[in-house]
Amino acid sequence: MNIKDIARLAGTSPATVSRILNEDMRVSPQTRENVLKVIEQTQYKPNSLGRNLRSRSSKKLLMMLPTIQNPFYSDIFFSFEEYARQNGYSVLIAVTNRDPEIERLYFDVLFTKQVDGVACFLPTISFEEIQRIASEYPFVACCWRGFSELDINYVCIDNERAVYEAMQYLIRLGHRRIGVFNGNYTGRMYEVEREKGYRKALEAAGIPYAPELSVICEYNHRAGYEATKKLMALKKPPTAIMSLSDDRAAGAIKYLVEHGIRPGVDVDVMGFDDVMVSEVVTPTLTTVAQPRHAIGREAAALLLSRIEDAAAPNKGVILSHKLIFRESTRKPGEPI
Repeated sequence: MNIKDIARLAGTSPATVSRILNEDMRVSPQTRENVLKVIEQTQYKPNSLGRNLRSRSSKKLLMMLPTIQNPFYSDIFFSFEEYARQNGYSVLIAVTNRDPEIERLYFDVLFTKQVDGVACFLPTISFEEIQRIASEYPFVACCWRGFSELDINYVCIDNERAVYEAMQYLIRLGHRRIGVFNGNYTGRMYEVEREKGYRKALEAAGIPYAPELSVICEYNHRAGYEATKKLMALKKPPTAIMSLSDDRAAGAIKYLVEHGIRPGVDVDVMGFDDVMVSEVVTPTLTTVAQPRHAIGREAAALLLSRIEDAAAPNKGVILSHKLIFRESTRKPGEPI
């Protein structure tokens, strides 16, 4: 039995239950009575760390990661942890595997004041739940920002602009058929922005959007390999691939090399993130670099400032991206 269970049985939110447990008077008498009745009936014993919500600090932060297999996230975590430690905080790490129930379980740690704030990569719970949490507790979004109705603290790059500029480079090389690997962008704001950047670059160059060149796939090497196999089987295959992650781009390079197609000569390949694989794959990968260490530091700084001043307005920080040119794309002027 936890706060989430009590909230469900009482027909209210975990945040409201937390207020009642910590004698916060901003709750209606009827709601308070309902919650206390459920607590009595279930013999719920609240965690002692949940007491004195407003006056006690745990000096701990929580960072929620969707996976630990992607070095992109670990680089951000290390910088986040370093900044927090230098300012007297320790950091707990939670791996959610993009499971909404696991996410809710870890948010309970925030509700019971076992941590003072949370930094979160794009979760799978609803935006309504995110907004409710962010309005009650110190919260910062890493590498994403919400749709217009979501008012939260965030640190990210301009994903639309980054993809637009990468596409401009490929178009200047003379490409007209450019494949793209994206994710299920209907539910992730950064994927929506990246898709916009891809399409806007095509439109600005007068290139019709070809849906057969757009592949929705997972963020891993195997998915990139299979997506490339699909694209290269087209009657008119692409002459360039814009992969919106480096792991998938590495999978694309593997497929091309295995089938006698030369990356950077026959087909140009562009990645996204600039993680370690971009430098060790052969040929090395041209990519869009996200400032991972700066993202970690800024997220920690923003979260600590929110903890110190709960009434401060939410703030968004947009950091600069950079195109890194390596061997997987040809140089301007070289023939396609």
